[in-house]
Amino acid sequence: MPWQAVETVPFRVGADVDPALASAIRDALLRRAVPLSRLVDGRLEPLATASLVIDGADRALLTAAHIFEQASVGDLVIPLPREGRLLTVRSTRTRVVAHPELDVAMLWFSDRTPGARLCANWTACPLREWCGHDVRPATLYAIAGYPAANMRRADGCVHVKPAVLFTGALDDVRYAYARTALRVDGFEIQTPELDGVSGATVWAVEPTGSGSIDCVLRPAAIQVAFHHGRHVRGEPIAGATDLLARRH
Repeated sequence: MPWQAVETVPFRVGADVDPALASAIRDALLRRAVPLSRLVDGRLEPLATASLVIDGADRALLTAAHIFEQASVGDLVIPLPREGRLLTVRSTRTRVVAHPELDVAMLWFSDRTPGARLCANWTACPLREWCGHDVRPATLYAIAGYPAANMRRADGCVHVKPAVLFTGALDDVRYAYARTALRVDGFEIQTPELDGVSGATVWAVEPTGSGSIDCVLRPAAIQVAFHHGRHVRGEPIAGATDLLARRH
């Protein structure tokens, strides 16, 4: 396949996380964080990150609305890692529903086949269950996405190292993001620019107390912007659930 994710080690900014828990969450989130690329002169270019959501029999990609100002829907390409192929959105019937006030949008798939293929390759999230989540502060948040800065080309293939960030909240919409961070294995790193991570879900991590790696991941926001060295910004997850009423 002309797109591959490579191994990555989670890192943390302004937060503490057990390495075993961080690794378990990384594995869970990278099954749910869907990379969106676009075709530019026949070449794949990283664009954004999305989450695959389901509502009954319907399937959609939840992401940041501004990406549809940067690329037309027909240029979008989605890797299908289990098939080893790419899904070109121009070959399917879709509809974009954007929030009127927030930088949040959904790309609904009208055809059943591409939705089924996406579900066979990525873990889908039940959107209506998100509607019932209480919005309450957490001490730890996790974000997984595909920075364009971590992209390399080799032998006709795009290789992207995902970023899995553990951080703390600065306020209701911002989360800490510094230029340096500690990987969970103890090494200090330079953090990447987060172009390509827009649209990623921000997950609140809530320990259950039953074991060192047992926790509940609760959707808290959609990441839409960043200020390198200061923060990432998200739109509240309620903006995503609002779109359910606007889809028709």
